[in-house]
Amino acid sequence: MLPLLQLGKSSLAAQAFVKGLIQGAIYAGIVIALLFLCLLPLIVKHIRKKQAKKAAAIRAKKSSKVRASQELEMSLKPEEPGKPVVATFSESRILEKQDKRAS
Repeated sequence: MLPLLQLGKSSLAAQAFVKGLIQGAIYAGIVIALLFLCLLPLIVKHIRKKQAKKAAAIRAKKSSKVRASQELEMSLKPEEPGKPVVATFSESRILEKQDKRAS
């Protein structure tokens, strides 16, 4: 009779072990899901920041190309035949004074 009691105890121990293993796996899944849900906003923020940097770099590259082509067109087509298209601040002030004196 002694071997039957030991057999029953071992199966009871095995059942408790399996039950604990399953319970641990379920709790681990819940913890992982909660961590993921808490970290999700940070992950999204990081991804959006990367995309914003890439978009800004692309926009800057495009705008520099557009600006260069516009400057090229402006240098080829003067607005008025007598005035330069590109002038420094001091040159523009001198031209304004000359225009005021001529008027």
